[in-house]
Amino acid sequence: MSGAPVIALKIQRRRYARAATWEIYTHDLLRKSGPCPEVVSLRESFLHDGHICMAFEKHGCSLRKALKNGPLPVARVRRVTRQILTALERLHSCGLAHTDVKPGNILYDPRTGDARLADLGGATDRLDQGGTFGTREYLAPELIIGAPLGVGMDIWSLGCTVFEMLTGRLLFSPHRVAARKYHEFSRQAPPIELAQRVLDDNAEELTEQLNRGDVVAEKYRLLRELGRGSFATVWSARALHEKPLNGSHEPLWRHAESVSSARRPMSERDLADRRWRHEKGADDLLDLALNYEHMLLIAALCGPVPAHQVAAARYRGSYFEPDGALRFRPAIRRTTLSERIRRRSTLTPSERAEAAAFVRRLLTIDPAVRYTAAAALAHGFGS
Repeated sequence: MSGAPVIALKIQRRRYARAATWEIYTHDLLRKSGPCPEVVSLRESFLHDGHICMAFEKHGCSLRKALKNGPLPVARVRRVTRQILTALERLHSCGLAHTDVKPGNILYDPRTGDARLADLGGATDRLDQGGTFGTREYLAPELIIGAPLGVGMDIWSLGCTVFEMLTGRLLFSPHRVAARKYHEFSRQAPPIELAQRVLDDNAEELTEQLNRGDVVAEKYRLLRELGRGSFATVWSARALHEKPLNGSHEPLWRHAESVSSARRPMSERDLADRRWRHEKGADDLLDLALNYEHMLLIAALCGPVPAHQVAAARYRGSYFEPDGALRFRPAIRRTTLSERIRRRSTLTPSERAEAAAFVRRLLTIDPAVRYTAAAALAHGFGS
């Protein structure tokens, strides 16, 4: 079947089977609520050699890869923004947050400019205060400080992504700032020692990788590795026949439960690390420093955190003085979105003003007054 379409085959690592079943469930939930072409389409799912596999439509490349060539034309930014907002509105209407909106989880077709929201493995309706979600550069402030959470976290992450599409640069880069302040983050610093459990996990991941030319479930021949993450590897693959595989949920769920029950118990070190995170809102001191630098960057661009959010924040002692000011009372050099966009883009003054006004509403610190997906769709920028 040389003429068969190429698909994107996501092969989940064995130990993360439960996340795969949740991703499948989320796609089923969205499908039942009606068509949503702005979310990447899951064609079938099945079990292969202990791996839960998901066959998706192949749509261009990741937006992250596309942005390595520079910013997108403003018309393309508008198109992608509207499509991802449409996907988020559907997800939010089903009571779910995506939790990790970023260019790496958006598929973009450079030929047409169309985008698809991908990687729903982290989507959830359980937004527990103090929970850990997302990717650092795109984290909403309520996630960092441990304030109450909602689907508004996705809107903030999209705001960071829109800026990146307009400029080709990260909006917030706490690692870069920390490297100028702390020796531990500089290139001259000795590498941070990895915990043994991380080394073991990396070694286990290598043993699970398949190779180009391998045939999965006697149906899909692997053509080219598209990307590898902590939880899964994605391949382009071609179907050798059209017969559907057995993707009924029952065996997949049973497999995921058996994997979860077989996981080794937490060590004393693991338990100590968990206690630290529950108390401080960070994995360790270096993580805490990055979070603090991130909050300084947010304050410089978006202003102070409202008093009611500070009061409700689980980790307020890590980032704020008793009166609600940021710890150590740093001098904040304010900047504006319009100025940041001007320095990094070729937009006309009117385009820049419109884009800045729109992104500013996505990056409102208080999620109660931040744009919802529906309100953002009603804004003229995405039209």
